Amino acid sequence: MVRKRHTVTYQTRLKLDEEAAAILDQYALLFGVVERKLFAQLCAGASASQIKPDFCRRYGLTARQFNSIRITLAGKMAAVRGALPREIEDLKWRIERAQKVIERLARRAPGSRALHEKKRRLERLGQRLDRLMEDQRAGRVRICFGGRRLFRRQFHLEENSYRGHEQWLAEWRRARANQFFVVGSGDETSGNQSCVAAVAEDGTLRLRLRLPPALENEYGRYLEIGGIRFSHGHDEIVAALESITIKTTTSRGR
Repeated sequence: MVRKRHTVTYQTRLKLDEEAAAILDQYALLFGVVERKLFAQLCAGASASQIKPDFCRRYGLTARQFNSIRITLAGKMAAVRGALPREIEDLKWRIERAQKVIERLARRAPGSRALHEKKRRLERLGQRLDRLMEDQRAGRVRICFGGRRLFRRQFHLEENSYRGHEQWLAEWRRARANQFFVVGSGDETSGNQSCVAAVAEDGTLRLRLRLPPALENEYGRYLEIGGIRFSHGHDEIVAALESITIKTTTSRGR
């Protein structure tokens, strides 16, 4: 009998000084820029494997860092494709409901403003449905990096408590550069050569993050982050890291 692998995810918040936080911000900013550039290239028909060398050279990335961006983007694109049929069905249901409301209003209040507004809404729903169905037929993926909801807020600044467009723009830029993913592999040190975790003497964890070559001149090759402790699962993570260390030492000793 083959046992299913059980995967558990733990998370924590890092305690960073200003310098470390600034470095991670720059990493996320680069990640976001390259992700959007890669998305544009893939939508134009390019192959990720073919443009990988050029992207690594142009944007100052290691091959593993490019793969991290590619995997993150592939996940987002797959999510959009997976949600599209549900969005189409939801729109069809909303259109059907709107048509029934319009039929009732046409009988009870012909020529009314309410009827006019409902017809306009129905027209917008129909246009959106046509666009989604065309996207589905063409295999087209649309992603608004930063989020559509936040994007629309710029058109209603006062209603969304912005002092001006610059305040919205700052939030928009943060939303488009607020994360990065570091891919690993079971055959790499601590499972990830780009972000190596080690157990410190006090039982906390220490990370050594490989920075993109584009940032090396200003920040160096690695960023060291120490004093990391997980509220949940810390002992399991430590045990896993120590197990990897023991296996590696035993293997080298043979």
